[in-house]
Amino acid sequence: MNPTPIDAVTTIGTGETVLFWITAAIMVLGALGVLFFKKAAYAALSMVLVMLGLSVLYFAQGAPFMGVVQVVVYTGAIMMLFLFVLMMIGLQATDNYQNQRRGNIVLAVIGAGAMAFALSAVVWKANLPAVKEFGVDPYSNAPVENLALALFSNYWFSMELAGALLITAAVGAVLLTHGDRLSPKRTQKQVVDAKMSAYAETGRHMGQYTAPGVFARSTAFDVGAISGETHKPVEESIPRVVRVRGLDRSLGSLDPELARSLGEQALGKQPEHPYHGVAATQSVARARTWGMAGEEAPDGLLQYEARPEIEAGEPEVKEDEQ
Repeated sequence: MNPTPIDAVTTIGTGETVLFWITAAIMVLGALGVLFFKKAAYAALSMVLVMLGLSVLYFAQGAPFMGVVQVVVYTGAIMMLFLFVLMMIGLQATDNYQNQRRGNIVLAVIGAGAMAFALSAVVWKANLPAVKEFGVDPYSNAPVENLALALFSNYWFSMELAGALLITAAVGAVLLTHGDRLSPKRTQKQVVDAKMSAYAETGRHMGQYTAPGVFARSTAFDVGAISGETHKPVEESIPRVVRVRGLDRSLGSLDPELARSLGEQALGKQPEHPYHGVAATQSVARARTWGMAGEEAPDGLLQYEARPEIEAGEPEVKEDEQ
């Protein structure tokens, strides 16, 4: 059963007025947050608040489709895309958004004031007709179907262009994410020459560093490997990008017991459960195979003696039958 159409009204009820003023106040606060928040993430969240308030007004005006589109498309897709881009690329010091020329600030304030005056004049002089009955049942699928037919029939080129722009924006976000290099790109020959020069000048090790992570216990790329000589974590084993960005972790955060054991060894104490070093090596039993210390090596496979009756089995012909 379809609901009855909304009759034409010329007045607004008390509940609608209260809802409008509360929603409008929240939207104004969100808009001020967009203007005055210095962090882009906070400004984007304030814009989300404005769009949610606009969706509430759409529902109050009897336009549920526009309210849902406002939440799904603008709030749920576009603004979340903004936050996703901010999460990927962030705002680096090179953006320099705080240092602006005084003339640009004055021009921005004058332009914003002129735009606000123009919009206020349009709203003040507007003479909107009274609300009438809907030509089509608003609760049917006809409005959505007509909109879809209009978009993909008369404005198909604009839709394709919008799709191309979205793809371009995604590619641009990826390029901005991976655009900042810590050092210029070098060829393999340049890398070899640089390593040989560093070895000749400073004696720096030119081979490959050990892989990060605690051997046989973890393969974490942000924790240094343990040196077999010093029994300390090797900082150079962590990728340089991780160290430069401050994402490396200490050994204690990954394996507190191992860090405590190495600390006791460094102080000259004998740990109760050695994990690394000479004490840990000696605690493992070794065979005396080919001169190694430990227990004697086994001389062969362990085989059990089979019982004679099982080995011989029963005769095919018994003595009584012969």
